[in-house]
Amino acid sequence: MPIDIACLSDAAVAAAAQRRLEPLGRVRPVARDAVLCRAGDPVDTLFMVRSGRYIGLLPLAGADGPVPVEEATAGAVVGLGDWLAGAPHAATVIAVAAGEVLEVPAAVLRARAAAEPDMALLLVGLLSNALRRCIAATDALRRGGVRERTVAYLLSLPVQRAPDGGGDSVRLPMSKKLVAAHLGMTQQSFSRVLKRLRDDGVVIQGRRVTIADRARLAGSALP
Repeated sequence: MPIDIACLSDAAVAAAAQRRLEPLGRVRPVARDAVLCRAGDPVDTLFMVRSGRYIGLLPLAGADGPVPVEEATAGAVVGLGDWLAGAPHAATVIAVAAGEVLEVPAAVLRARAAAEPDMALLLVGLLSNALRRCIAATDALRRGGVRERTVAYLLSLPVQRAPDGGGDSVRLPMSKKLVAAHLGMTQQSFSRVLKRLRDDGVVIQGRRVTIADRARLAGSALP
């Protein structure tokens, strides 16, 4: 039977995984700042993200605190790569925006994957999704300067209307120090870029960022 390439898309794999995994686990709400798992813990449970935003903090020797790694959003399965490698959780994963996750016991999933080849194939698809996201994020960091990376990140955050109706309002999901590390720059560079973006209609108040004109902001990062 020919392979249907459309069925291998990220969205299709995530949707298929949700249908297959939901009967095996339970859905639970996750509050902002809640910890899903900690670095070094065994992978007893996998977490499929239904909503919210989560980030892994990787402990590295010599670093000034844990280093943020790729964010997990809807469709991602936290702990999958570590579990398939037979390793403990590499990172501590926390919720930076409230949401829901589907908790699936690793032992249950292992038994299903051993008995059902299509389930095993689905796990390979999920791992492939994660790898593509990691490559895309790495490529974005390699290509863009500090301004381009900052603008792209701000435009990726969930939007709310500003209280006074003057543009869009977004909230940095973590401290500026962690955002800077996540974007591959120093905190000082990140702060300087935010100040320069004021000329493009960006107002910063703590973690709250108001964007007067998204199109103008996006254009400001073009070469």
